[in-house]
Amino acid sequence: MISLKYIINQKFNETKLVELLFYAFPLCFIIGNLIVSINTLLFITVSLHLIKKEKLNFRFNNFFWLLIIFYLYIFALTAYQYLSPGVLNETVQDWPLENNPIFKSFIFVRFVLLIFIIDVLFYNKILNLNRFFLSSLICTSFVSFDLILQYIIGFDIFGYKSIEQWNSGPFGDEMIAGTYLKNFSFFSFFYLFNNLKGEKLKYILPISFILIHLSAILLTGNRMPFLLFLLGYILILLLVKNLRFIMSLGMIIFLAVFFILLKYDDNLNKTYSSFLSEINIVKLFKNYEKNLTKTNKVKIESSAEKSVMAPEKNEFLRWSGYGRIFNTSIEMWEKQPIFGLGLKSFRIICWEMLKNDNKLRAASAIKKPQKITCANHSHNYYLELLVETGIVGLSLLLLFFIFILLKSGIYVLKSSEKINYLFPIFIIFLLEIWPLRSSGSFFTTWGATFFWINTSILASYAINKVSLK
Repeated sequence: MISLKYIINQKFNETKLVELLFYAFPLCFIIGNLIVSINTLLFITVSLHLIKKEKLNFRFNNFFWLLIIFYLYIFALTAYQYLSPGVLNETVQDWPLENNPIFKSFIFVRFVLLIFIIDVLFYNKILNLNRFFLSSLICTSFVSFDLILQYIIGFDIFGYKSIEQWNSGPFGDEMIAGTYLKNFSFFSFFYLFNNLKGEKLKYILPISFILIHLSAILLTGNRMPFLLFLLGYILILLLVKNLRFIMSLGMIIFLAVFFILLKYDDNLNKTYSSFLSEINIVKLFKNYEKNLTKTNKVKIESSAEKSVMAPEKNEFLRWSGYGRIFNTSIEMWEKQPIFGLGLKSFRIICWEMLKNDNKLRAASAIKKPQKITCANHSHNYYLELLVETGIVGLSLLLLFFIFILLKSGIYVLKSSEKINYLFPIFIIFLLEIWPLRSSGSFFTTWGATFFWINTSILASYAINKVSLK
């Protein structure tokens, strides 16, 4: 008789468990941060045990030292800044351990481990990208259908309701559905491109899923993820010759749906029309010249005038919410430009800056718009890194990024006639490190885990020439 223990050992040995945990990541990101953290911890623990038990082969490239030094630097810098007397030290005195920036900087070691572990597992052919892409297809399709259902009837299958122009689907109160689809949908597309056989299925299903995913990300109301998704879509269309017909047809059909929705849905029209107006570069420069001329005219007419007139329409660059956060970040970075202020320092220091700015404005009777504001982070990866790690930290990470981009970019350009799994990974990495965008925090569990999973897979090819199949 076969015992239960034997069945468990056969079906759920370390190798199978490692695979299951890795392929479960797309689902974990839907469920939430806690599950992402638990799954990451289990994946790292079981993988390390498997590597030790099976004595798996691994390679250590000297360029990995940049990443190791980067995280050691963050930990040392954060510990120094928060243990030194001052506003940072005083603010975190009563914070629980799990929220303490020093503790958080210490547990970032999991991302260093993640990049080495994933490389080892791919190098030893334990992980399979085809299955990971299949998992992504299942999850993004579910999220897309749920979002479309929520838009049509007002609530999704979990009972979450639409909020004006925003639809979050299974993410509830967190408006991150667009980011999720932007992150995982290209994996879904390439699974279909690589696995469907037959002329009808080869064209009909991919185009259908492209239309469903594009429509879903549009309906989220998350404008920056939608714009980045379109950018990534266009890059793949340009880079992969064999996909140009399918992706062009999918885009043409989507554009028809896009303009129909904007015509009959006032909320969506307002959301995307205003966004297109904000990022209209020609209009921004015209507004800048107009206001510059207006300002100079005021100065000529009255030499006693001390204040500079604020632009009336140039919101995207300077006076919008993000513009004020970016300005605050730059002013904060100037306090410690070389080494930075330490992890999670933005959310603390900005209140001190805002308080001092309010005092100055009250004393001087300043009437122009306030350029200082507060948030949890800088809403741009590079500004966040400058504020919290300084030029030193940003330089270390940039060198790591450039190395991977150069190695993988050369392969992408040489493989334009093939449908290779490296393409979506490369494009997503490129979109993640694109500097001209608003973003979440580089150091949050949800965003950082996805970023380093994708980067780890890309590094496996770029550095160690692992075959991604």
